[in-house]
Amino acid sequence: MHTNDKNTQKHSRDIRFTVLSVLGMIFIVDGHLNNSFLDWGGMFPYYSFHVPLFLFISGYFYRPEQEAAPRSYVRRKLLRLLLPCLAWNVAYGIMAQLLHRAGFSIGGDLSLHNLFIEPFITGHQFVYNLAAWFVPALFLVEVVNLFLRRLMGGMIKKEWFLTLLYLVIGISGILLAMSGKNTGPWLPLVRTMFFLPIYQFGVLYRAELERHDSWNGFLYFGLLFLIQMFLHLKGYRLVYEAVFCRDFTNPILPYVTEATGIAFWLRIARLISPAFEKNRAIRFFGSHTYTVMLHHLTALMAAKTCFALLAKTTSLFPDFDFAQYKSNIWYYYFPDNLPQFRILFLLLAICLP
Repeated sequence: MHTNDKNTQKHSRDIRFTVLSVLGMIFIVDGHLNNSFLDWGGMFPYYSFHVPLFLFISGYFYRPEQEAAPRSYVRRKLLRLLLPCLAWNVAYGIMAQLLHRAGFSIGGDLSLHNLFIEPFITGHQFVYNLAAWFVPALFLVEVVNLFLRRLMGGMIKKEWFLTLLYLVIGISGILLAMSGKNTGPWLPLVRTMFFLPIYQFGVLYRAELERHDSWNGFLYFGLLFLIQMFLHLKGYRLVYEAVFCRDFTNPILPYVTEATGIAFWLRIARLISPAFEKNRAIRFFGSHTYTVMLHHLTALMAAKTCFALLAKTTSLFPDFDFAQYKSNIWYYYFPDNLPQFRILFLLLAICLP
C-alpha cells in the first residue's frame, strides 16, 4: 500500500511538471513572437520569470545522491545536454552560411569562436538557434552546483544553507552585471551566479517545501496577486533579459518576481494536470521542450518562408517585407495583422520542431 502511494505521488508529480514544462515552452515561444497571451494582463510578465522557470524545473529533478559520482554526472550532462546542442550549432552555422549566399544577412560567420566559444557567452552566433543559449548556461549551472555541493559535504540543513549561499552569490552576480560586467567572458560568469539560486529553489522545493505546499487556493493566489499589484503600483520594471543579464531594476527584485511567477504557474499546473494525465500530446510535448527550444525560431522562419513564396509567386500578401525577412529574425508577417495568425505561428513554432 505504501509503495502504491509513492507511485501515485510520483505519477502526480511527473504530470504536474510535464504540464509546467509545456506552459514554460509556450511562454518562451509566445514571448519571441512578441505576444502576451498568458501573462494575465501584464500581471505576471513572461520576461520576469519564464527562463528561471526551466531552471527551477531542472533543480527540482536534481538528486543529491548524484554527488557521489561526479564524473558520471558530468559525463551524462555532456552527452545528453551539451554535445547535442553544440552539434546542432555546427548545423546551424552551415545553414547560415548557405543562406548568406542566397542574400540573407542573418547569422555570423562560420568560425571556431562561433562554433565552440560564443555558445557559452551570448549564444546568438548564428541567430536561427539563438534560443539554445540556455543549454550551455544550464550546463554550467549544473556543474558548478555539483562542485559547490561536494565542497559543502554533509552539512546540517544543507539545502537551506545552500539556498542562502546561492542567494548571496546570485545577488553578487546581479550587482556585477549592473556595474557593467555583463559582456565578453564576464557574461557566463555573472549569468551562472544569477541562475544558481533559481536552480536551488527547485531543489529546496522538492526537499523541504513541497510537503507544506497546501495553502487554500484563495489565500495562495490572493497573496501572489497582492505582491504583484504592490510591485506594479510602485512602478518597478519587472522584466529583464536573462541571456544578457541586463535591465535589472535592483539585485533583489528578480528573485521576487521569479518566485511569484513560478509559484503562480506551479499551482496552476497542479490544478489542471489531472485533466491531462492520459493526454499523450501533452506528455509528448512536455518531454520535447529541449527540441522546441533549439528549433522554434527556425520553425517560425519556415512559416515566414511560406508567406514569402506566396508573395513572390502570387498577388497575395503584397505588403510582405522581403528586406526585413532576409535581415531580421524578429520580423513576422501576419496578414492584416489578424491575431489568429499569431496563434497559428505559436502552434507551428511548437509543433514543427
